[in-house]
Amino acid sequence: MPQSRDLLEVFNAAIAAVGGAAAVKNELLRRRSLGQLNDPVYLVALGKAASNMTEGALSVIKENLQRGLVLTKYAHVSQSLAENQKLHCHESAHPVPDEESLRAGQLLTEFVASVPDNALLLVLLSGGASSLAEQLPPNMTLENLAEVNAHLLSTGLDITQMNSVRRSLSCIKGGRLAAFIKTHKVLQLAISDVPGDRWQDIGSGPLALADPATVMPDMPSWILEMQSQVPPMPTATDPSLAYIESQIVASSDIAKNTAESWATAQGMIVHQVEGHLHNDVSVNAEQIATVLLSEESASGIYIWAGESTVNLPANPGRGGRNQHLAALLAERISGHDINLLC
Repeated sequence: MPQSRDLLEVFNAAIAAVGGAAAVKNELLRRRSLGQLNDPVYLVALGKAASNMTEGALSVIKENLQRGLVLTKYAHVSQSLAENQKLHCHESAHPVPDEESLRAGQLLTEFVASVPDNALLLVLLSGGASSLAEQLPPNMTLENLAEVNAHLLSTGLDITQMNSVRRSLSCIKGGRLAAFIKTHKVLQLAISDVPGDRWQDIGSGPLALADPATVMPDMPSWILEMQSQVPPMPTATDPSLAYIESQIVASSDIAKNTAESWATAQGMIVHQVEGHLHNDVSVNAEQIATVLLSEESASGIYIWAGESTVNLPANPGRGGRNQHLAALLAERISGHDINLLC
């Protein structure tokens, strides 16, 4: 049976494969080997991994960089980036936006609109972008936005449902950011933190075409009123999206496959569970425990990926959905010869 050290080594191998710096660097090196990346580069990095992704990009584009904008979470900007004279680094709040998130939204639209026609706009997108930069319609305040996000985070919606609501209340999400861009050379690289790797769900898709078939969850009337004031999202025929090339450089599937390959190379028997966990944390715990405790389950290492949802009580304690999952599973596997890492 895999020991705790084995699980940590498998986990670390998976994380290394989807690290922002390495993932971006490897993709840009590939493109440079194909004779690309010769234009002047203007860089925008948005999300919790913006700093790491920027570090990876700078190691390749170097002197081609003209200016850059890094928008990320508080205390997430590295010292080297903060000291880089070509970069403007701005930090804001996650998971609930604050005043600096609105300032980040303004900086973002102004920056992309300033990129000249002959330059490449390199966009580095990662999870957390939905709250880290925002531009609101005139009838909506920051207090309204905080109320919406608090509502979304506490009602058991999955990430796809939450992002569909966030898109509907934003002037830059759901592809709307593209309307501010003048250059016809846009390359978007992303770390996907959502099941299915749908572009409209990664950071609420600021440069992505939203699926018109997306079903919006039922929302209270006060949210519906704000939605009615937001400009429509672009459609498939909108020219603003025609020049955007997008590539996912890291995802849960890449992490899972790397974990499987690494564990197999170490002589472990690997069982990679198909699909993604996306249900309530108690449902996911039951699903995992059922597999692990089944008499038909073979020995070896089992690998899941995904993201649980959780319904919060009125006064929630500390922690999060992943700690909740670990605690529930610890109860279920107590007394059995099983090691578990969440």
